[in-house]
Amino acid sequence: MPFRPAPSRLSVLARAALLAAGTLLPAGPAAAQSRVGPNALGSGERPMPAEVQALTESGINQRVGEKLPLSTPLRDQQGSPVRLGDYFGRGKPVIIEFAYLDCPLLCPLVEEGVIRGIKGSGQVPGDDFTVLTISISPRDTPEEGRKRLKSIVQRLGGPDSELGAGAQKGWHLLTGHAADVRQLAAVAGFNYVELPENMSGRLDFAHAAVVLFASPTGTLTRYLPGHQYPDKDFRLALIEASEGQLGSLFDMVLQLCFHFDDSTGQYTANALTLMKFAGAVTVTTMATIIGGMFFFERKRRIRLEADEAPAA
Repeated sequence: MPFRPAPSRLSVLARAALLAAGTLLPAGPAAAQSRVGPNALGSGERPMPAEVQALTESGINQRVGEKLPLSTPLRDQQGSPVRLGDYFGRGKPVIIEFAYLDCPLLCPLVEEGVIRGIKGSGQVPGDDFTVLTISISPRDTPEEGRKRLKSIVQRLGGPDSELGAGAQKGWHLLTGHAADVRQLAAVAGFNYVELPENMSGRLDFAHAAVVLFASPTGTLTRYLPGHQYPDKDFRLALIEASEGQLGSLFDMVLQLCFHFDDSTGQYTANALTLMKFAGAVTVTTMATIIGGMFFFERKRRIRLEADEAPAA
C-alpha cells in the first residue's frame, strides 16, 4: 500500500512546499507571473515569501556530467561516520534522493515513486544499484533513518523478499552537518530553502521533487523530475548510470532509440534512430534470407550432381 501521510500533517506550509516543487526545470512563463494574490500560503492579497518565490523561480539546476564531492562527510543510519565516496566505486550506479525525514507531503511521494520505480525496474537494490536518501535537515537523526528504512523494506515486500532484503543492504539513510549537505546539494543542483519556523512551529523546507542518478564513479548522469517515474524511464536512467553494467542487449538498443527530453523530463523515442535501426534490421533480415537461399540452392545442386554422377 502506498505510504500516505496523515491528513493532519498537510499544513499550510506543506502546501507551500508542494507549490515550490511545481517548477522542477528552469522557470517558464507561469513561474514568472506575479506571486501576489490567493496562494498556498494563505488567503487574501499577501505576497509569497521571498525565500519560496526564489526557489520556485530557480528550480533544479541539472548538472549532468558533474562529479559529486565524494569526500563529503556524513553519518549512516547506524550513526557511523561515512563519506559519500563509500557508496561509489563498487561498479554499481547510485540513485540519490534529497529529503527530510519528517516532511509532511512531498518527500514521501518521491520516496514512494522510487519504490515503485525499483519494483518496475527488474533490478535489485544492493545487488545491482545503491540508493541514498540524504537528509537536508540538521534535525534528522540516525534513529529516524533506521525507522524510515524499516518502513521502506516493508513496502518493498519485507525483509524476507528479494527487494526488501536488497534494500536492507543497498538503501542508506544519511544525515550530516547542514553546511556539508548544502554544499553537496549545491554541486548536485538541488535547491532548497529553509522556511521560517513561525510559519508552522517546526522546521520545514521548500524544495523540488526530483531523483538523481549517478555513475559508479560519482558522475551525475540523469535527473528524473516529479514523483512519478514510468518504468521505462526509471529503468533507462538506471541502465544509463550503470555505464553498460546493467541491462540486456534489448535495453542497450532501447538506449539508442530513446533520448532524454529535458523539457518533459522523460525519455522519448528518437525517430531518426528508430528509422535507422529499422532499416538496419530490414537489411540484415533480407541479407540473411537471400544468403540462406543461395546456400540451400548450392547444396541442392551439389546433391543433384552427386546423384547424376556415373557409378564407378
